[in-house]
Amino acid sequence: MKRNDFYKKINSLNKLLYKYRYYIIAVYFFLSVAFFSIQFDLLRNWDMLVRILNSNYLFHNGNYFEPQRALLESFFIGIFSFLFGSYSVFAFIIFFTFLFFLAVYFFSRSFEVEYAILLSILLNPFFLFYAIKNGSELPMYSFIIFFISFVKLKKPIAGVFLALAFVSKYDSLFMLPITLFLIDRKYIDSAKRIVLFLFFTMLALTPFFAYNIILYHDPIFTFLMSFAKNSPSISSFQVPAYNYFYYGFYELLSVLPIIAIVIIFNRKIMQTIKRKKREFSILAMLIFLAFLVYFLASGLYVHGLGYYRFFLLVTISVTLALSLLTKKEMLLIAVIFFAISLIIAYHILLSQNFNVHTISNEVNSAKQLLLQKYGKDNCTVQSNDWVYLNYYGISATYIRGLNYSEYPLISFGKLPGNYTLWNESGGVYLYTSGISSSKCIFTPVIDFQYGVNYYINISKENNSIGCYFLNEKIKDGFVLSSCLSIMKTFK
Repeated sequence: MKRNDFYKKINSLNKLLYKYRYYIIAVYFFLSVAFFSIQFDLLRNWDMLVRILNSNYLFHNGNYFEPQRALLESFFIGIFSFLFGSYSVFAFIIFFTFLFFLAVYFFSRSFEVEYAILLSILLNPFFLFYAIKNGSELPMYSFIIFFISFVKLKKPIAGVFLALAFVSKYDSLFMLPITLFLIDRKYIDSAKRIVLFLFFTMLALTPFFAYNIILYHDPIFTFLMSFAKNSPSISSFQVPAYNYFYYGFYELLSVLPIIAIVIIFNRKIMQTIKRKKREFSILAMLIFLAFLVYFLASGLYVHGLGYYRFFLLVTISVTLALSLLTKKEMLLIAVIFFAISLIIAYHILLSQNFNVHTISNEVNSAKQLLLQKYGKDNCTVQSNDWVYLNYYGISATYIRGLNYSEYPLISFGKLPGNYTLWNESGGVYLYTSGISSSKCIFTPVIDFQYGVNYYINISKENNSIGCYFLNEKIKDGFVLSSCLSIMKTFK
């Protein structure tokens, strides 16, 4: 009797939550925006700052630019800057959080999944912490979910979202096979639909091609450069930071509670599996293939790139697949899951080093040292913290080495080696190896491969630079000559 009363109360609470589910979704949205905004304000993540610097370069004559970065995020930040000024990043966060919620809504409608439950389990701790931290993950996930949804609806416009995912984060295409197990082949059985899909994909990529051709005489230059810079090898599989790679599997554990919830509270699952052994065997093979492709891609990309976030796509893909087995009676558990996720995400955030005020003070000390040495603080310098310096107003590139003496060197902490120390202030060190007291050069930093500065007009003169970047990874004469032949058409 007591057990029946307990289940009745649970069912009543479930019905109440379901009645007010749209209010729950609104709460999810505001809590997500609040978390993402607080996270940016406290951490000022390196990659997000680069996207802000790129937008300043494109729209406001900024002094620092990394061409190898996908530019969709910087484009939106730049557009929002005209409307919201210094709050453009927060407008960017709100916009793409809304877009993510909209994408999940389309997915829930396409696959007939309860929207509130799907959001509850997608907003897990690792998603909350990594989705916007680097600036590119949330847009990419949003567009991939849109892509899957419109493929399910047999809409060729899905190609537009595939293209948008690519220009949000170039390596999204390498991760894309993970989504294959969500797409039944009957949704893409029309040759006409496939042709239209490819047409819309290429049409959406036209601005990307045009940008690269105009600036670099190479339609995929920025992609090749990103690939060359971020992947340690393509000719043979290797995991250069294997310990970091396996740490990322902790994130996969975040989906285990979801799996347990689905199995425990949906008793029909095992019966369904027994009835559809063939379908589930195919599904298992596709998942295995997707994870294998992902594993290989991670070996190329994981080194030094914030390894945890590469497991987000696995987590999201598995979560989307599991959501197909949920039912609305699970809303109470899903809401509890989200509440716990939010607490864990804040715990992870509070365990980070908040260096915003420290870096701001260090940059002020650096400016004082430059004023004392050169009488002005708009010198281009070398530093291991060059992005932070650029963000707070000092033109900087990375440290080139002892033999490179064009720029003075600023370090947040004492450097080892035979650098010539000029002075120190507040833990900031100014080194001037081989630089006269009158030498203070200001140079906009166009940061190409390995931090080497090129001017845009120089890169225009060498329309084959993307081919050589690619050749460094593949080491194949035929590939290089073919690439060079293709590039000649864009002279």
